[in-house]
Amino acid sequence: MKIRILLSTLFVLVLTLSAQAQDTDYLSMMAQESEIKAIATVANVLVMANNADGTLKNVTFKTVYAVTPYVPQTFVGGCKTLESRWQKRAEGMVYFNPKPGQKVFVTVTTNGGAITSLTPINAELDHVVRNEPYRLHYSHGKASIQPRD
Repeated sequence: MKIRILLSTLFVLVLTLSAQAQDTDYLSMMAQESEIKAIATVANVLVMANNADGTLKNVTFKTVYAVTPYVPQTFVGGCKTLESRWQKRAEGMVYFNPKPGQKVFVTVTTNGGAITSLTPINAELDHVVRNEPYRLHYSHGKASIQPRD
């Protein structure tokens, strides 16, 4: 029994130290591993709830170009926005502000899951997403293009 407690404590300590040493952006890891990666148009934005830390929204997207396999023609992702003065930004939270008709590159954990990145599309990003998706880098809810090696 004492050995289990000691080993459990040691395991947790090692995990904590390694997590601190890496200092990674958790949302970027989630974006990298998301099932849905696509260029899409925001079709509908539905307010689900207003809270002190933001407004919870469900966003419906229409697929323009799928990067990952099995992306449906329409899919849904959830996010939070700040819309009122009484709402306060939560530490560590990334807020998105999707607008109907907006064309974006989006990553979603799974259909109906959380939006992990949302980036307005431009010509350069469109080209890289379609032709060189390995050059995409995710950080704090946005996708950016890494330089060629």
